Amino acid sequence: MSLEQGKIYALMGSNGAGKTTLFNIISGFIKQKSGEIFFSEKNLSHTQAYQRNRLGIGRTFQDLRIITKLSVRENIVLSMKENPTDTILNALLPQKIHRNAGKVLEQKADEIIEQFFLSQVQHSQAGEISYGQQKLLTLACCVANGATLLLLDEPVAGINPHYRDKMELLMKELKKEGKTILFIEHNTEFIANITDRIFFLHDGKISRFENIETLRKDKEVMEAYI
Repeated sequence: MSLEQGKIYALMGSNGAGKTTLFNIISGFIKQKSGEIFFSEKNLSHTQAYQRNRLGIGRTFQDLRIITKLSVRENIVLSMKENPTDTILNALLPQKIHRNAGKVLEQKADEIIEQFFLSQVQHSQAGEISYGQQKLLTLACCVANGATLLLLDEPVAGINPHYRDKMELLMKELKKEGKTILFIEHNTEFIANITDRIFFLHDGKISRFENIETLRKDKEVMEAYI
């Protein structure tokens, strides 16, 4: 399985096929039993999850990993790698020392908040905004984190068409910016609208399809999926 930079890929498969497990292997939460993983020609097989993140791999989860008691803006700023208060020592220093760096982060946060349609709720606690807005926030945090490969676990599951359209628009914008996206999803209309390729996982094997129409014509895939 290989991904090209600046492309959008869907990962499909029946429940229990191993889609999220594959995400966990790529992002380093589970160590693979065999095979190797390369990212930008670097072998990641023996690197930890945080090291892979620093190299540019970001992901979302089905259970949204946001800090519900912090505001939307605070979640985004906290995700940024350039945050000068990341270390305990720096966090204990007077705030004025980090003033200039803080201004840069806030300006970057302004841009991301605007891009991800979160301006009206930026000061709301993350746990109080709608589920669709929380989905947008998790993707915004990945972008704020500097990810160039985005692994998105069911980005539009459970959200209404209004936010599904926003998610589609955002993913297309991120593709134009050179981001590579691999996402797990069951919504075939959403998949058809934005993907360059589709991977189907079944019995530990991955098949590749050019579009949703060719996938639907594959008898083995449809039997496994239905």
